[in-house]
Amino acid sequence: MIRVVLAVALSAALLGASLPAAERAERDRNAVVATNELEELAGTADRLAAENDPVAPAATPATATVVVAPPVPMVTDGGRIVVDDGRLAWVPATGEARSVDPAVRLRTPAPLVVVDRTRLRLALVRTGDGPAVRVRRARRTRVEGRSRGQTARVRTSALVG
Repeated sequence: MIRVVLAVALSAALLGASLPAAERAERDRNAVVATNELEELAGTADRLAAENDPVAPAATPATATVVVAPPVPMVTDGGRIVVDDGRLAWVPATGEARSVDPAVRLRTPAPLVVVDRTRLRLALVRTGDGPAVRVRRARRTRVEGRSRGQTARVRTSALVG
C-alpha cells in the first residue's frame, strides 16, 4: 500500500515539474503555426497584387481565397489571429504577440478576429492611396475540418427554390 501511495506522489511531483515546460513548448509551437498561417495569407495577398491589376472598388476585382486556421490549444489558452488595416498578428492569451508585414497594403471594413478555421476572400482594388488588397470573410461557405495532410473542403449553402 505504501508503494502505491509513493508512486502516486512521485507521479504527481513529476507532472507538476514538467507542466511548465509543456506549456512553454506549446506556446512556442502555436506561435510558429500561427506565423506560418500569417505568412501564407501575406504571400497570397502579395501574389495577388503582383500578378493582377487593381480595379475600382465597384468593378469585379481579381480575388483569391485563403483558409486561415489558428493553432488548436491543448495545454495553454490558445489565442487569435487578427487581420486589420495593414496588420496581420497572432495574439496569444499568454505570451508574446507576433506579426507579419505584407508588401501590399491590406484593407478591412472592420478588424477581423479569427479564432477558428475561417475562409477569407482577398480582392485587389484601387483606392485613393493606390492598390490595396481588401480582406473579408467569405460568405455562405463552411469549411469542414481536415487533418494536416488534407486540403480543405468547402460546402456551399443549399439553394432554395
